[in-house]
Amino acid sequence: MSIPRIINCANCDLLPVTESNAWVVELLFQQPDVKKYYVLRDDHAANIKKYCQYIITANEERTGMHFIIFSNNGEEVGYISAEPLMNRNTNTPMWNVGYAILPASRRHGYASSAVAGLTNYLLHNYSIPQVMLDISMDNKASEGVALKCGYTCPEDRMGFIDWNHPEVGVRKRWYKQLNGNRTVSFNRAVQYYRAKAYTEAVVEFKKALAEPYIPGTPYTDAQIYSNIGMALSSMRLYAEAYASLMKARELGLDNPSITKELLWLKNNCGLG
Repeated sequence: MSIPRIINCANCDLLPVTESNAWVVELLFQQPDVKKYYVLRDDHAANIKKYCQYIITANEERTGMHFIIFSNNGEEVGYISAEPLMNRNTNTPMWNVGYAILPASRRHGYASSAVAGLTNYLLHNYSIPQVMLDISMDNKASEGVALKCGYTCPEDRMGFIDWNHPEVGVRKRWYKQLNGNRTVSFNRAVQYYRAKAYTEAVVEFKKALAEPYIPGTPYTDAQIYSNIGMALSSMRLYAEAYASLMKARELGLDNPSITKELLWLKNNCGLG
């Protein structure tokens, strides 16, 4: 997972948290409402400097994304983060996004701009189909941001209370995801592939290939052909694997994994 150097949003920019700008996070967590609604691990909540080091390390090790929000005037106005986790209802990965804006910079649209910008970046650059906001039902401002950014909250889903953090009150999860069956089939195929269920993975990848492509997303025909080729090679269907990988190349995708696999097929199967 790569961390972009900058994400340009409508009226702000997102730059990674570093040692030089982490003071913004420390300042934010001095605000009572941020301490209440932005839920942290107990050890991080007790020591915000430790939390700052954690998010800096997460950026460096690419285990999460943590950004300072800058206004178009170059002023630090807030913090936003995204970390991957599993959606237990669907057993598929999703992004968990959280954010906070400094009091003096609120009501200027920075929250909506940052959430929309980061959400679009995540959905269009990674094979994780869903982004989630965990919002207290008392936090009407954050509910408004979620609605403005196109998130929805399932009406049949009950709110929940985290008894480790009862001060937050009843919370609900809001979601946004890419529309289209290609996304659904692609991500289902990836789950099969990771479980080494290659036959099922190929079936789902082919279903994805039959669905219309959503411009700007990572689920291209070339990527799907590449994945099919890798799965077929794992099934020892080498001729079919070679054909799929070459199709990916013809469509403009040529990465080290494809090159390595094609070389293996050439040296071990006489293909190519």
